Amino acid sequence: MRRIDPLAQRTIAALVALVLTSAAALLIGPQSTSSAATAPSTARATAPSQAPTDPPAVENNFPVTREGAYGDNRFTVFRPTDPQAVGRPLPVLAFGNGACAHTDNSEVTQALTFVASKGFVVVNTGSADGSPNGVPSGSPIPSLLTDAIAWAEREHDRAASPLFQRLDLTKVATAGHSCGGLEALVAAQDARVSATVSLNSGFFEDGSFGYPRSELAKLHTPVMFLDGGPSDIAYTNSQANYGLVTVPAVLATHPQAGHGGFITGAQMADGMAVVVSFLDMVLNGNQAATDHILDPAGLASQAPWVVATKNF
Repeated sequence: MRRIDPLAQRTIAALVALVLTSAAALLIGPQSTSSAATAPSTARATAPSQAPTDPPAVENNFPVTREGAYGDNRFTVFRPTDPQAVGRPLPVLAFGNGACAHTDNSEVTQALTFVASKGFVVVNTGSADGSPNGVPSGSPIPSLLTDAIAWAEREHDRAASPLFQRLDLTKVATAGHSCGGLEALVAAQDARVSATVSLNSGFFEDGSFGYPRSELAKLHTPVMFLDGGPSDIAYTNSQANYGLVTVPAVLATHPQAGHGGFITGAQMADGMAVVVSFLDMVLNGNQAATDHILDPAGLASQAPWVVATKNF
């Protein structure tokens, strides 16, 4: 008899709760123009981390604040409004936008609010109000994501920050959509990164945008590739990149999502829940999330998802 994935039932309840509360939960904070010139911190949070037997992160539904990054208008931050309410130090996700949009990030607001509501701090490229920030758009700039990690390190040490001593800087990931996925895959080579997610993305066979597929050999972390099936313009790259990596990897295809469904379409909640579960598995070691991603009775049993895994 096939086992029913327990996380699927809990995820449905969490998604319904998020829809009912998201409008009230999204608090838009003012963007600071103060300078932050301190050196990156090597400090790490000392509060207890999540236990493998804790409920999976996807069941959380914390109110979220969206605000400009203190001292650096290249970034927008999505975080639990009350970080202490999470009850543990928060993992950090640096996220790159589709089209390598480095100024206007409004397209990803709903998706990244979802991720932050599960107990993550997301540092996203682009200014909170879409104002010019001196960064050109249209081509990958992976250093933006490593700079986003450095910003989080400074905030962890800044006494006036709402994130003061509230981050777990041993649990850092990169992710990105489309062109931003290329940024995430390159930035994941940074030693501070422990996981990466490529949404509707992947390196081109001809090395378009300046990054050949040989970059995949530099990965040192588990990676997840999500694509939207044959109608996704990144489908071929996503599938090929998964085949080439030698690190632990997940390939998850939702054939109805196309290129944008995980970000702005009907598959947003499903796609972001899978991202959260992957991060919860890799960064937090949560057993329920691990079962959901790797067990044949988990995500792989939920039509229309098609899932492959290797090297775990």
